[in-house]
Amino acid sequence: MKRYQLMKLIDYDQLTKVETWKYTNISTNKPHELNNFMFNGYRIYDNEEKKVIKTNLDLHKWLEGKSL
Repeated sequence: MKRYQLMKLIDYDQLTKVETWKYTNISTNKPHELNNFMFNGYRIYDNEEKKVIKTNLDLHKWLEGKSL
């Protein structure tokens, strides 16, 4: 498994404020290679350190896009 994995927000519960993220098939050993995929609702996860290193999430815009 490569060190850095792209994740996508797939659900958000407004009542409990719980985010549900899904791993994508895009991964790399160099995190800057994932920058081109950083649309709203995506984040980069470091599998070695077990933490999120970069997030691009405007929750209000994401929720508007889901209601269309």
